Amino acid sequence: MTGKPKLQNTQWTEAHDAYCLENKITPAAKLLWQWLIRQGIGDEIEPDLKEFNHWVEKHRGKPYHRDTLKDALSQLISCRVVQLAKQFTWNIVRIITRPLDWLKPRKNSSTHNKNCDSPPSNPQSADDTHNSSSIPSIDTASRQEILAVCAENGIFYHPDKPAKIFNYSLDDVLLAISVYKLRSHQERIRNPQGWLIDCLEWRYWEDMTWAWGEL
Repeated sequence: MTGKPKLQNTQWTEAHDAYCLENKITPAAKLLWQWLIRQGIGDEIEPDLKEFNHWVEKHRGKPYHRDTLKDALSQLISCRVVQLAKQFTWNIVRIITRPLDWLKPRKNSSTHNKNCDSPPSNPQSADDTHNSSSIPSIDTASRQEILAVCAENGIFYHPDKPAKIFNYSLDDVLLAISVYKLRSHQERIRNPQGWLIDCLEWRYWEDMTWAWGEL
């Protein structure tokens, strides 16, 4: 594992327990979250899920199945507990573990379900989903942040033209980009701008089971 763990903000609290209950986080995902918190919060790290599993085996008597670990990490990503930066193999990733207070403000999307493991809604046309998933307005600074994070990942939008990407919060865009990185690891995406909009409209991150098929 690379990166030095932080010594601050690494305590598990009752608020974390409450968040797990509210979002139906599985026991394996909860344990993984606790382990990741001890590695550090807020910085990019590259944990090895096999290392985590060795620790589990030592104290549990047997390790988790690989699919259980994949599902656990997938759930933490979809719940915004973890932001995926890069997927190297099924067990080695580059991530940022978010502090709990970073997770609370995001309530500006009317289609967001309280439980992060809820299935996504049925796909609709772009015009239908545009209004239901949009936020009322976005300031210039937020537009620049969205443009910057997209550009960092090779997805470019014209800054002076209307684009549906600006109808979503930065948090949603970051989630969509995390899913984009997973999908582009498996196949070439010919139209990343359009794919990202589809991901935002249909909230692909709410069902990540497809993401691990070939990893």
